[in-house]
Amino acid sequence: MVLDRLAEAAKEAERKLGLPPLSKFVETVDKLPDERRLKLIKEVLVVAEKVSQSAPELDKVIGLIREINSLPMDKLEKVEKVLKRIEGIMKKAPEELLSFLTSLKEE
Repeated sequence: MVLDRLAEAAKEAERKLGLPPLSKFVETVDKLPDERRLKLIKEVLVVAEKVSQSAPELDKVIGLIREINSLPMDKLEKVEKVLKRIEGIMKKAPEELLSFLTSLKEE
């Protein structure tokens, strides 16, 4: 009835305009992260960016972004907590300790 006519009109539009099937569009939209996951990814990236400023190595940051994107939600939340703890420790650490740790990395 109405849904059948609507489906037929959509198929006709897809054919005339050379568009991919609506089902492909729906599949793509279904694969997009939900709002909660996007917020967590953003928060993790913000903290990771702050941490990466002490060691700005672009390849590592890109690798981290790829890894974050593949993490399940529960692990993503754990990573966020760990990064926030690292950030807090780095803020409180004396400059001499940070310099020492940086020198170890360079060796």
